[in-house]
Amino acid sequence: MLYRLAVMPVSCRTALPVCVVLASSMFWLGGCTLVGQKTFNRHAGDPPRVVIPPPPPVEVRHVPPLLEIRAGTPPQQWQPDLKTAVAEALARKPNVLFTIVTAIPDALSPDEQASLLSRLVATDAQSVAAEVVHDGAAPAQMEMTGMTDPGVDVPMIRLYVR
Repeated sequence: MLYRLAVMPVSCRTALPVCVVLASSMFWLGGCTLVGQKTFNRHAGDPPRVVIPPPPPVEVRHVPPLLEIRAGTPPQQWQPDLKTAVAEALARKPNVLFTIVTAIPDALSPDEQASLLSRLVATDAQSVAAEVVHDGAAPAQMEMTGMTDPGVDVPMIRLYVR
């Protein structure tokens, strides 16, 4: 079947009204789909997918201490090594920060940890700090802290530089 739309001149009195022509064309075009964004890309208009990549793995670097002294060691045994270490650190960087860390075992009760830590900071760590200042560091270059460490069997005084 072949359908034709007859186009008649406007001057003709038997011309079809415009609404009839439009209605018949809509009838014949009803089976067609309109071309839109989804015709070429089925994901057009979809909300964007936010993909958050996982954070990069944190590289834990273990910085070894410059000097490690077992708590209770007589000063005559660690003073020469400390003097050499402080002199080398100050020669490399004059404004170096010395951090003295008192590390105690993790297996003690909280009350025992507090008493042991306060006693060691007041005695052993304080004497190490005084010796570092005596060896040439300014008091402003000193920092002291105490902590528990599960890898420590006996209390230790560690000297770090930064």
